[in-house]
Amino acid sequence: MSEFSLATVNLKKSFAEQKVLKGISLQVKRGEIMGLLGPNGAGKTTLIKIIIGILNPTAGQVKLFGSKQGRNISEDIKAKIGVVFEESNLYERLNAYDNLKLFAGINGVSLKRVNNLLAEFKLETAAKRAVKTYSKGMKKRLMICRALLADPELLILDEATGGLDPISAEIIRNKVLELKKQGKSILISTHYLEEADRLCDRVAFISLGNLIAVDKPAVFKDSLHKNFLELSFAYPASNNFELSERLKSFLKPGEEYQLEDESFKLWLIIDQTVLKRAVKLNEEFKLLNINRIEADLQDVFKQVNL
Repeated sequence: MSEFSLATVNLKKSFAEQKVLKGISLQVKRGEIMGLLGPNGAGKTTLIKIIIGILNPTAGQVKLFGSKQGRNISEDIKAKIGVVFEESNLYERLNAYDNLKLFAGINGVSLKRVNNLLAEFKLETAAKRAVKTYSKGMKKRLMICRALLADPELLILDEATGGLDPISAEIIRNKVLELKKQGKSILISTHYLEEADRLCDRVAFISLGNLIAVDKPAVFKDSLHKNFLELSFAYPASNNFELSERLKSFLKPGEEYQLEDESFKLWLIIDQTVLKRAVKLNEEFKLLNINRIEADLQDVFKQVNL
C-alpha cells in the first residue's frame, strides 16, 4: 500500500501560449490534511481538475493511491475520491434528500447513509426543501454530503468555506477534522490562511503556476523569525523628532516603532536580549502594555508571493 493517497510528478499545463502549471510535484499522505494556498490565478483549481481527470496535463503524471493515472481514471479509483468545487452544481429544483438519493442509487449507497449525512451536516430539518431555497452555506454542506456518500479515502475541497456563514463554515471545519481522525486524506484549496493554519498538517504555496514551498505551518512561521514583543509606553508628545531619532538608534534591523498620541509602540525581536532591552526602556518610560506577537500564515503568504 502506498504511503500517499495522491502524488503529482512534475505536472505542467499550458493553454495555448499560457503556462498555467510549471512543474508541480506534490504528495498528500494518508490521513493528512494538505492545504493548497495561493492567490487567484495561481493554478490551484487547474491542478485539482488535472488530479481528478477533468483536464489532461501537458506533461507530468498523477498517481492516486500508488496507481499511475492515464487520460481516464479507472472507476475503482474514482470511487475512492470525493470532490467539491467552489461553485454549486446541485440539482436546484430537487430537494436535498432527492439530490443525495439520486447519487446514492448511482453509487450503490444505502438510504441510511443519506439520512446519516444529512444529520451530520445539520440539514435533516431542511431535507425536503428545494435546494434553490438554500443559502450558500447550506448548499456547500450538501455538496460535501454528496462527495462523502461513497465514503471516499481522499476528499478534495476547492475553497471549502469561501463566503460561507460562520455556522456552515464551522460545521465543515469540524467534519474535516473528524475525517482526518478516520484516516482520510483531505486536500483543501483555500484563501483563508487562518483556516489553513488551524486545519492543515502541511501547506503548499503555489504562485504563478510554481510550487514555491511545502511544509508544516509551524515550520513556515518559525522560518520567518518574526516573533515580536509589542511594548507600549507613555510619552507626552513634546518632541517627536527627538524621540524618533532615539528609537531608531535603539532598534535592531527588522524592528519597528510607531508614535501615537501620548504614547509610542515598539516591536522588538524576541531573542536573548529582548527582556534586558525592555527593562532598560521601562527605566525611562512608563510601560503601558506588553504583548507577544507571533508570525502567522498571512506573513508567510506575503513573503512567498513577493
